[in-house]
Amino acid sequence: MNPDDGVLDALSQLAQVLQTQRTLGGALANIVEVATGSVPRCDAASVALSINGRPTTAAATARIALELDMVQYDLHDGPCLTAFRTMESLRLNLLDPGDAFPHFAVAARNQGITSVLSVPAIWGDELVATLNLYSRSGAFDETAATVASVLATQATIAVSRSPEYAAARNVVEHAQRDADDQADISMATGMLMANESCTADQAAGLLRQAADQTEQTIIQIAQRIIEQQRTT
Repeated sequence: MNPDDGVLDALSQLAQVLQTQRTLGGALANIVEVATGSVPRCDAASVALSINGRPTTAAATARIALELDMVQYDLHDGPCLTAFRTMESLRLNLLDPGDAFPHFAVAARNQGITSVLSVPAIWGDELVATLNLYSRSGAFDETAATVASVLATQATIAVSRSPEYAAARNVVEHAQRDADDQADISMATGMLMANESCTADQAAGLLRQAADQTEQTIIQIAQRIIEQQRTT
């Protein structure tokens, strides 16, 4: 059988499996398992989801994939993070002279990894994940990149259909809004303390009083104070 036929069979089977998966975790686990079986020279794979612009490994076929993902998160640098930020595929041969990511390269070579391939999963204009492949058996080639690109598309489909991903994003976005609102309240409180020569408790009381009188929220009053200060 032609090797390409085996790849096509694996991808066809994956598409059928994804149709029956009820959880995002299960779908992504199938994708990385297929990657290790269908992408030439792929020995370990992971998928990193984008949660509010930050990568989080959601599935991995081996501990080494998770560990090398974590190395990059700690360093804030590496091939997978570069693909995550640029939304472009990146192939890295760690045996080539001159390392683009020297600290990551040391950690990877210490684990016997010789090549890395990271492919973005893009939904519309937004990156939702990256498929990250690690090889101990040689450099990834164009065939590997092509198959990985198809698998990344499957990851996009899985994520876009997932209520869990939408829920996770809503939680993070809600927390970010709460943090932003609290920052506005703190800033407005400081402005009132300076302008009215009052204590923090008194400034907080002025915010509540203004909110009651105008039937607005404290957040709205705080934002109005900040805006007025900026325009004066």
